[in-house]
Amino acid sequence: MILLDLLKVPIFATARIVAGIEGLTQKVQSVNIMDAPDIIHFLKPGELLLTTAYVMKDDPQALQTLVSNMSRVGCAGIAIKTKRFLTEVPDQAIRLANELHFPIIELPLDHTLGEVLHHSVSCILEKRTEELKYSLESHRNFTNLVVQGHGIPEIVSSLSKLLGTPVLLLDPSLNSIAVSPHFRESPYSETITPLRELLSLNLPHEPTGNLYLLEPGQLPFRQLVVHPIQTVQLQAFLIAFADEKQDNPLPKLAVEQAVNVIRFELLKKQAVKERSRRYKNEFFTDLVEGFFTSEQEVLHRGKKYGLTDGCLSFCIVLKRDPVTSGGIGVSSIQEERGSAERDRLYEMVKREIQKTGLSFAIFNKNDAIVLVTSMAKNEMEIPAELEERLKQAIVRIERNSGISVSLGVGKPVAKLLDCPVSFKEAVEALQYGYRSKRSRFVQFYTGKELIDLFRLVPEGELLSFYEDTFAGLEGLEEKERRELLKTLSAYLENHGQIADTAKQLYIHRNTVLYRLDKLKHLTGRQFGMPEDSLRFRIAFLVEPLLKAVGEVRSPR
Repeated sequence: MILLDLLKVPIFATARIVAGIEGLTQKVQSVNIMDAPDIIHFLKPGELLLTTAYVMKDDPQALQTLVSNMSRVGCAGIAIKTKRFLTEVPDQAIRLANELHFPIIELPLDHTLGEVLHHSVSCILEKRTEELKYSLESHRNFTNLVVQGHGIPEIVSSLSKLLGTPVLLLDPSLNSIAVSPHFRESPYSETITPLRELLSLNLPHEPTGNLYLLEPGQLPFRQLVVHPIQTVQLQAFLIAFADEKQDNPLPKLAVEQAVNVIRFELLKKQAVKERSRRYKNEFFTDLVEGFFTSEQEVLHRGKKYGLTDGCLSFCIVLKRDPVTSGGIGVSSIQEERGSAERDRLYEMVKREIQKTGLSFAIFNKNDAIVLVTSMAKNEMEIPAELEERLKQAIVRIERNSGISVSLGVGKPVAKLLDCPVSFKEAVEALQYGYRSKRSRFVQFYTGKELIDLFRLVPEGELLSFYEDTFAGLEGLEEKERRELLKTLSAYLENHGQIADTAKQLYIHRNTVLYRLDKLKHLTGRQFGMPEDSLRFRIAFLVEPLLKAVGEVRSPR
């Protein structure tokens, strides 16, 4: 309680405030009696000291030192029983106390210090008991709502009625979970957007009451009391508008009890959500790994997840792009920053992929987020515009979360039992994109190409093969070397037809013959021989792979 209220206790009726009247609003946590030279070492913040000043009766300077030290510690004030050892409070001490706004109270001889202590502590304890009873009653009311089957919206409305001010509950993304009826009408219906903007700039990690909403105008209450609600992770923000002129602690206690009950409700919801998600993950993991043997069993168990018969299905596998010192590589579960971030990414992926118009079921599998997507059988092929829509979703995910992701897309299958095929294709498509040193990509599965086989060969072996094939051209000028290899490439593409090669390059056929003859002389290989022809074709094929890792310059 504040000192001014404590001085209203009858035993202080004849007491006189001699200094520091501006400090009477300080809070009193406890009352102490002490007459000792080293008294300052035993005092605590918020403490009111009762004393006869016996140790200072012959040293007026000592009282000034005590007042200065008590103000520094944060004590509530000092009450001195004068007319016994200390006739009056020295003027120097009064002036110092006024400067520090530190209350000095003069006690008469009517009561002993023990009586003053007893009445003061009793008043403080009564106040504490009143607050405790209020807290218990508030907690009981909120708990009864839960017992009666009501939820968080009813708790928020009940708290709002108790406080007489608007109350709302926002999730970590500042979306509304529950609001009091005040927000259905003006002016509070206009506060949601500016409130979100304010909190996005000042998201508190501890309870705070120092935020004020300046817009819109004509608000009866502007001060915001914000309580972050934590369970295993941040779950919500409880925000109550408050009257800044009111210094009653009881509304604060009601908010704290509401936070406790809401926290328990959110914890229950989180536990149910995690259990449901675990069952879902287990079902779909079994599906994409091929553990089911009956289509009917998959349809029966997957019905609650939206799986239906008569649809084509394909898998999308999404992973976070981790940045490493060597560039972009495949992410791993160890690189995630915790369950809070994984859950946030999961919800964001779900929300953004829904905007693409796809019908899907989403689940976690190790470090990946997997979507089993459905489409009508008469479509047969994945829509051509889907790639652009998925790319836009990737951009939105990164913009809203700061997390870069990529995804691979498998081919459609007619039966749910064939989902493992589409899942494997989606994983291979994603890995193909990562091997190409890419990020923020959408990669569709296109089947195995010849170039994919060469990706399995060590880069050093490919480089040795490439340099051996074109050995003999090192001494040429760059322009001449590029012209010769360009001619050879066109010659091979046109199946050894001189006329077609000349037409493609817009040069005379004799120029083609001259260049090919020179290449035969420099390399020592015959283009008409099947093994030499194949060798040059392979060298041209692996050239882009070597350029991607910086192992070779472009010859053409």
